[in-house]
Amino acid sequence: MLKGHYVNTINEKGRLSIPSKFREVLSEWGASVLVVTKSIDPCLWVFAPDDWEKMENLARGLSMVKKEDIVFKRHVVGSAEECPIDAQGRILVPSSLREYAGLRKKCLLVGLIDRMEIWDHDTYTKNMEEALVDSEKLREGLAKIGV
Repeated sequence: MLKGHYVNTINEKGRLSIPSKFREVLSEWGASVLVVTKSIDPCLWVFAPDDWEKMENLARGLSMVKKEDIVFKRHVVGSAEECPIDAQGRILVPSSLREYAGLRKKCLLVGLIDRMEIWDHDTYTKNMEEALVDSEKLREGLAKIGV
């Protein structure tokens, strides 16, 4: 299971080190390649191949004419790139994905059980501050799903 927050630096060529705790989990899963794609938020989603296959199966079942489904397929599936993990535990994030997420130097990698997110550190901080402004609404929503 992928969990936790880790800060790493992305270099000028787009190489980003995957935290060792995440690499251990990915190794257990047999993942030597990661699928990196755009999220709905201004960050990147990162999947091990088996979990990406689940996402593809979900996308395969979506409508070919419903606008939300088409946008999801174009945005998420259409931007997906396979990124091998090198011997130093890094991936090369393609420039188009770096631009989308605004990845400049300091990145935050967030483990979300079956995937990771890669954020520009400052963007993540701002996004979370905004998300937590209405904590009562958040509590109500979480209570509805049994948290």
